[in-house]
Amino acid sequence: MSTGVGMDAFPQATHERFQRERKRTDLAPYRHPGTGRAPQAEFLAAPAGMGDIESGAQTHAFVSGLGAGKTTALVLRAWINAEHWNPGELGMIVAPTGPSIKNVILPEMRALGLLDVCEYNGPGSERPGIITPSGSRIILESADNQRKIDRLRGPNLAWFGMDEPGSIAVEGWEVCSGRLRVGQYRNAFAATTPKGKNWCFNRFYDTDDPDVHYDGAYQWQTANDCNGVFGVPSWMNPHNPEDYIERLEREYSGQFFAQEVRGEFTKFEGLVYPWFDDDNLVEYDDLPETYDEVVYGVDWGFDNPAVLLAFLREGDEWFLADEWYERRCTDADHASAAETFQERWGPGVFYCDPSEPANIETFNRRGLNAQKAKNDVTPGIQHVTSMRDHLHVATQCQSVINEYGQYQFRDGDTDEKPLKQNDHAMDAQRYALFSHDNRTTVTRRTPGSAGKMQ
Repeated sequence: MSTGVGMDAFPQATHERFQRERKRTDLAPYRHPGTGRAPQAEFLAAPAGMGDIESGAQTHAFVSGLGAGKTTALVLRAWINAEHWNPGELGMIVAPTGPSIKNVILPEMRALGLLDVCEYNGPGSERPGIITPSGSRIILESADNQRKIDRLRGPNLAWFGMDEPGSIAVEGWEVCSGRLRVGQYRNAFAATTPKGKNWCFNRFYDTDDPDVHYDGAYQWQTANDCNGVFGVPSWMNPHNPEDYIERLEREYSGQFFAQEVRGEFTKFEGLVYPWFDDDNLVEYDDLPETYDEVVYGVDWGFDNPAVLLAFLREGDEWFLADEWYERRCTDADHASAAETFQERWGPGVFYCDPSEPANIETFNRRGLNAQKAKNDVTPGIQHVTSMRDHLHVATQCQSVINEYGQYQFRDGDTDEKPLKQNDHAMDAQRYALFSHDNRTTVTRRTPGSAGKMQ
């Protein structure tokens, strides 16, 4: 299978120039030797007359397990857009967070050799982004809060690609779609691992009458004006080492295995908070402008996500207003995010995972009121459940919403503790709400004195 774009369309790979082990053909969409399938090539389907695999759809999706090549597919489609389908036009890659751009997107572009033939201008330059040989400009943006989503409304685009849209609020996709106004082939595309059956399932996959092109190791279909490959398993990528797949099979199980390794949209059973639904959601613009107090929940992480949540109280109502959800961040990164939250929402107690006292001390040395959280799991879950009718989550807090739909008891048994997966935001929420309502000292505030939306 081919995209209709020859290998000469791609710059020489960094790993080849430095004579590393990977071969030049790695730049092409891979073909699985056992099945003969090439899911990346199917995702890279071209407009009519411009490739061996063609699609009239204006939306394209690559939904897969971990390590199945989704980021490479996203970057390759961005490059073909910039150099062949929409030369000289403006396009955009959107990632869930700023560190995702720094730690995922840019390293992938560098490894493929794209940055060696492009001009890269940092965020503070007059024309920020990546300038390609054809004169196209690729903007790199994140969408981890409402302010950044609003910033996506500015540029007129020929195309955009979204990395891990399951971790971005649906408004981010809708805003970008509304900016497709220039170029000869306006198209949008996404590459993601599923996050339960959230908006990505509804937008890209769910349909009563798909046109199925292949249904075997994964599914390739066209529906809802979306050409998509769905359920591409981790083992499809021939570049993965054998011990990587063996480790995934050893460490993951059940519905989490189906989602993270087989790349399937999965509705989790035995949820810890089965009552959470759309009635608990609130639009960002409907958050209270003034509130009685603000408290924060903190869960540490590095390989697992580090989390920071901001809760506003107005009378008896609690509003989860903001989230920060990042991997591979230091305690200093976490403290900087906490300072930003405090500037945005106002001073309050940061209830922190008690397992890292050194990190708590880092917060305190930077002038933040950080305390060890109460870490009683079952009473904490019961407390959050008791607030179900008074707890509201802003719609842009997509990572929290995702975890509500995936945080489950072991084997669905409510007498057991929850599984230690999909729980990072849920832990931060429990730290904030349970610890605050069970604190030993109470500071009295007059209504409305604690904070105001900045």
